[in-house]
Amino acid sequence: MIATIALREWLSAFRTPLAWLLLAAAQAILAWIMLNVLDDFTGQAPAEPNAGLNLQLSHHLFGSCAVFLMLTVPLLAARTISSEIRDGIWHMLIAAPATLGQILLGKFCALAALVLLLCLVPLGLSLTLLGAAPIDPGLFLAATLGLWLTGLLFCAVSLFTASLSSQPALAAVIAYALLMLLSLSNRADHLAAEQITLLDWLSWNQHLFWFLSGVVRISDLTYFLLASSLFLAFAHRRLDNQQLG
Repeated sequence: MIATIALREWLSAFRTPLAWLLLAAAQAILAWIMLNVLDDFTGQAPAEPNAGLNLQLSHHLFGSCAVFLMLTVPLLAARTISSEIRDGIWHMLIAAPATLGQILLGKFCALAALVLLLCLVPLGLSLTLLGAAPIDPGLFLAATLGLWLTGLLFCAVSLFTASLSSQPALAAVIAYALLMLLSLSNRADHLAAEQITLLDWLSWNQHLFWFLSGVVRISDLTYFLLASSLFLAFAHRRLDNQQLG
């Protein structure tokens, strides 16, 4: 049942221009960023070190894609839940022979698959340089994994905020506020020295940074999986309370 719901949501996203526009926009924006990065390395003498190209591509391409995901995922999630609650489709959906958990996981999997497509755009752009530059595929695979895990967190947070309101615009605004809070929580370290390690750990970009540097750590994997599961549990609780009410 989860696969059926996910397939329905996936096909629904591509029946409208939204998903196609997002893929085209990601391709255009990231290609422009990639050209700017390469421009800094053109004209170098063969003897000059070029090892920084991989890190520059990873941080700029995949980091920019993370910001792109943060801006677009809340809109996609609001369309899947908030719009359905507003239009009365949600009540028919929960009347189907499927549990609330299956419905929520199906929507989450559909969003995760769409986010994966967006995450493959910077990977594909980076790999076009194979044979023309000293490219490190392992670094870009690690960056893709970290970017996708970040996207999964955005999906979980956005589904939770979408369950809070029947107005898609309001749900998206709440998601932006929550994601910005998670992005900037580690800035408190500058106010209270190095003792505040919890706020630093809560910041998703701190964990993504290690993936963009080619380092896959168990602590970072645990953070993304736990945080995504937590917000999915919040969304399930909220929708279950609405159903009982």
